[in-house]
Amino acid sequence: MRRIFTGMLAACTAVAAMAAPPQRVEVDLDAERATRWVTFARTVDVEAAAAEALAAEASGAKPLVLLETNYYTFLPGERVQLRMSADANGFSAPVTLYLYWQDRNSGARRYYNIGAGSLLNAGQTADLFGSTAGPVPINVPELTDFVLFGSAADGTSLGWGINGALGASIAAPSPAQPGLYQYVLEVRDATGKRVISRSNANYSFISSSVAVSGQITSSQTWTADKRYVLTGFVVVKEPAVLTIEPGTVVYGGDTRATLFIARGAKLIADGTSRRPIVMTSAQKVGNRAQRDWGSLVVFGRAPINEPGGQAYLEGLPAQPEYQYGGTDPHDDSGVIRFVRLEFGGFEIEVNQEINGLTLGGVGDATVIDHLQVHMNKDDGVEFFGGTANAKHLLFTGLADDPIDGDLGWQGKVQFVVNIKSNLNAEGDSNILLEWDNHPQNYDYTPRTNPQVYNVTGVGTGTSVTGNYGGNLRRGTAGKVYNAITTQSRRAPITLRDTATLNQIPAGELIIDNSILYGSFEGSDAYPNSSDRPAETRTFLFTTMQNNRNVDPLLAIGTWSAKKFMMPDVQPLADSPALDVDYVKTPPDDGFFEAVDFIGGVGPCYNWPMTGWAIFSDN
Repeated sequence: MRRIFTGMLAACTAVAAMAAPPQRVEVDLDAERATRWVTFARTVDVEAAAAEALAAEASGAKPLVLLETNYYTFLPGERVQLRMSADANGFSAPVTLYLYWQDRNSGARRYYNIGAGSLLNAGQTADLFGSTAGPVPINVPELTDFVLFGSAADGTSLGWGINGALGASIAAPSPAQPGLYQYVLEVRDATGKRVISRSNANYSFISSSVAVSGQITSSQTWTADKRYVLTGFVVVKEPAVLTIEPGTVVYGGDTRATLFIARGAKLIADGTSRRPIVMTSAQKVGNRAQRDWGSLVVFGRAPINEPGGQAYLEGLPAQPEYQYGGTDPHDDSGVIRFVRLEFGGFEIEVNQEINGLTLGGVGDATVIDHLQVHMNKDDGVEFFGGTANAKHLLFTGLADDPIDGDLGWQGKVQFVVNIKSNLNAEGDSNILLEWDNHPQNYDYTPRTNPQVYNVTGVGTGTSVTGNYGGNLRRGTAGKVYNAITTQSRRAPITLRDTATLNQIPAGELIIDNSILYGSFEGSDAYPNSSDRPAETRTFLFTTMQNNRNVDPLLAIGTWSAKKFMMPDVQPLADSPALDVDYVKTPPDDGFFEAVDFIGGVGPCYNWPMTGWAIFSDN
């Protein structure tokens, strides 16, 4: 008998019994008159409302919230503004709102309360509209870019040109007092005891701005008390090591700004969940877009399958700093952990944009873990050969593919989430992956042959955005297990050529234990003349024994632009992704982790939603 694994999910959502009798809350009408941007839930049985909220969440109805500051870093005297967006998303139970300021280093927090008109003292807890005596339930507000703290006098070049509902903008201290902070908005149930949704907006007070250009030839450290502004191509050359402290923000100062880590050099960008390292557009929040700058490129000396074993990055001149490849599969290019790469994708040549993260011949001693690529014009990560491994990859709003592998890439990947957006997405972009062996000779070695476990790809379900769930072609091999693809425009998987199909009998091409939801029939599913629909269907559902074409029942449900504010792809309690009889256990090889779910996230393991990522669309 098939078994649905729900124990962990129940444990994640269970609420401890409160040692307090049921209570009813009545709203102070004076408070209501002072707050026109929400509606109060008049008289509420808070225990019944909390039970209603728990039941609604089980069906995927969860309020959506997004909190944003106007910039990430502020010099002395510059002014912080804060805005929120919210949507009920089908959630009707009364809730309570909690807004607090937090020191990202110490974790200390102070709650904001409208009655006090300020942050409360440390140790005091209150919701936004009630008091320390108890929270006041409201209905989930429907707001878009609603300014909480702001001053119209700041102007529109630095802020949003609106006076905030809660007060004026906040000036960074002068003289400088550097620090890493965030505002956090929590939607809790009517009792105020359980968080339903949460959004946070990181910002920093800094002491100075550092311009960076040209070549870096000796080791240096970039610190979180400064911001770093790149101009043009910046190349870290061997033997230099560039260390970037947790919480540091790096801006692309022009559209060409790109950070290159040359062969033999290293990048140590080792952030944390509360202090991610951010590389982003220099534009104000609300004005950012794909192609505002380049992004991050790392080269190494691991093998690739180009003749001669070396190559130059496409579109760039044949200069040593842009060369990659070699003979060392264990080459070490450093650490990329809790890093966000946002609004990049400079076009080097026509149709050749810089990926969010480009890895050319990077070796498996390099650490890549908790990486988000957000609103990039090209791919999320492209592996040009090499043996690089990666975990916890989050891709949001990409124009092209999330994981692109070619030129003999032989790495490992586990835990990937990709959510498409209608903003500037290309019609030929894929939801899960696009893999090639070599564009000219499909049988060059080493052959592209990665191992990938636990991936979730969500398309927009529209007739114009996105393409296949996955596109495998040009003689690629590879092994994919525990994957989910849904809402693709074309078939969930396409195989393109005989050289790729030839990898199946040898056991070198496997896609199994996966949920491939969509249409595999008709001309719309396979419109490309290179598609091999009959062979693909046979491979996926006859040769492979554990694939299913069923609705994965993810919390995000049907894609919509508003859900991009908080794109939760966790499986619901009755999701087939939790049927452990279909789950493939990864090898215990020191890299892969044991799992009991299909897809990139699972019960109690919703790592994209833990506060380190960004979901702003501009």
